[in-house]
Amino acid sequence: MHIAQLRERLRALGAGPKHEERVLRLWAMAQPQSSGRRPLEDFMPKAVRAALPALSAELAALATLQSQHPAEDGSVRLLVALHDGQTVESVLLPREGLCVSTQVGCAVGCVFCMTGTGGLQRQLGSAEIVAQVALARASFPDKPVRKVVFMGMGEPAHNLDAVLEAIDLLGTGGNIGHKNLVFSTVGDPRVF
Repeated sequence: MHIAQLRERLRALGAGPKHEERVLRLWAMAQPQSSGRRPLEDFMPKAVRAALPALSAELAALATLQSQHPAEDGSVRLLVALHDGQTVESVLLPREGLCVSTQVGCAVGCVFCMTGTGGLQRQLGSAEIVAQVALARASFPDKPVRKVVFMGMGEPAHNLDAVLEAIDLLGTGGNIGHKNLVFSTVGDPRVF
C-alpha cells in the first residue's frame, strides 16, 4: 500500500487537505485518531469519521511486531510481520533512531549482508515503510523515534518512489526533521 492510495481513499470519503494531513500525521505519530483538543464531530466529515476505525485497523495491520531482540549496545532488532505474511527487520537505535527496511529481501547481494542471499522478494509500499515507524513508536513509547535511517533490508534506491513518498510524510506529519531522515545506498547513481 502507498500513501498516495490512502490520500485518494480519504478524498473519496470527502476529506479535505487538512483532514487528510491530520489522519496521516496521527498515524505516523502512533497516536489515536481521536487525539486532539476538539472532538472529531466538530470538524471531520461524517463519512471519514465512520471509516476511521476500519482504516486505523488496516494501517495497524500493515506492520506488526513478531519478535524483538535487544542488544548490549541499547539497540533492539524488531522482526516485523507485514500484512501479507512476509517479514522485514527494523532496528531501534540508541539516541532516538530507527533503521527501517524498504524491500523484502534484496537484489544487490553484497557479500557482507545476509539479506541478499534469498534475492528480492518484493518492494515495500510507502505506507509499509511508514508503518514501521508507527509500530516502533506505538510498541516502545519510552524510546522516541526522532531519526529514521533507510538502510534496513533492501536497497532504498531500488524502491526510490516509495522511499521518497515515505520521507515526505515522515518529514512533515511524522515530526522528523528532514536532516534526520538518512537515505543510505550502496552507490546507485539514480540517487545522486
